[in-house]
Amino acid sequence: MAETADAIIIGAGIMGAATAYHLAGRKYGRVVVLERDGICSGSTALASGGIRHQYANRIGIELTQRSIVVYENFAAEFGVDPQFRQHGYLILQQTEAERRVYAESAATQRAMGVDTRVLGPDEVRARWPYLRVDDLASATYSPRDGFADPYLVTTAIAARARDLGAGIRTEHPVVGIERGPRTTTVRTPRGDWAAPVVIIAAGCWSGQVGRLAGVEIPVFPRRRCKFITAPLPAERIPLETPFIIDHHDGFSIRREGPGIMVGYGRKGEASTFDTTPDWDLVPGVAERAVRRVPALADAEVMRAWAGLYEMTPDQMGILSALPGADGLFVIAGFSGHGFMHGPIAGQLMSELVADGRAHTVDVAPLDVERFRRGDSPVEVMTFV
Repeated sequence: MAETADAIIIGAGIMGAATAYHLAGRKYGRVVVLERDGICSGSTALASGGIRHQYANRIGIELTQRSIVVYENFAAEFGVDPQFRQHGYLILQQTEAERRVYAESAATQRAMGVDTRVLGPDEVRARWPYLRVDDLASATYSPRDGFADPYLVTTAIAARARDLGAGIRTEHPVVGIERGPRTTTVRTPRGDWAAPVVIIAAGCWSGQVGRLAGVEIPVFPRRRCKFITAPLPAERIPLETPFIIDHHDGFSIRREGPGIMVGYGRKGEASTFDTTPDWDLVPGVAERAVRRVPALADAEVMRAWAGLYEMTPDQMGILSALPGADGLFVIAGFSGHGFMHGPIAGQLMSELVADGRAHTVDVAPLDVERFRRGDSPVEVMTFV
């Protein structure tokens, strides 16, 4: 006989943990999370931890406006310092087309109450003299943004979910899903679970999990590598340097303790679940990074890792009931933005499940049916 629950969540990354926390906080009966490995052992654990307001689509801006408040007050709510460093986000543009897109988006962000500033090359040079700016058309800067520690955040949220009564079963890989008229049975090698509500929160594996239930979830993985340098003195690159995105060349730079983290993904690489670091990228990435930040010229690469973006066709998340599958929901596919939006996304999923609709934010733009309708614009401020 299967054990029973009121809601089963598949996946214990940021989305699954936050959903469990909010459902348990609402006293939504027995909430059980089934996780293939350990808490925060998938995509969330390998994320860069960025949190930013700079989006072209209004829904991305609004999600950050809600989630950033959680990060700013995280220690008070969860009892753990998330290492949230609000050094800002600085996004660089090299072409006139890029300048126009970011200027228009910045105007939208400001109209929604976000402090986003459009800077000229001379302003960038004056504030961050370690950056080369002669090839820039503009830059956009949002000072409230920054980055936090994904592992500390996710495990703290999961711990509080457990405190509120949620059960988290690690080493419970889902191997089958059987939909019934009133309940769905989720099969694992260690036992079966049945519930009227099943929420797929399996990151870039959500498409595979969906197929076990006979539904299509358009989520696929995209590898992105991180390279960490040896320590660099703060006199050369300040510890308070912003999270820098070079839109045109597709790489990111931020402080990682005493060193520098450079993020990059191979353009046009086929979708893969492989998380082996691509060391062949180093020469090209180093050339681009040193051109932008000359102080990195003699910085030795000490280590590397690769994570997986959970992509969708329009580079925006899915937070939705699944049509034709009563009681089945998905919260996944945030396309590199899952960590920053996880806290509010979990709350919105709890509202959708418990109340029949999300009321804190209108999540219609995140409904899975948008792909069938073909009416969702691509989020251009996704860097893969």
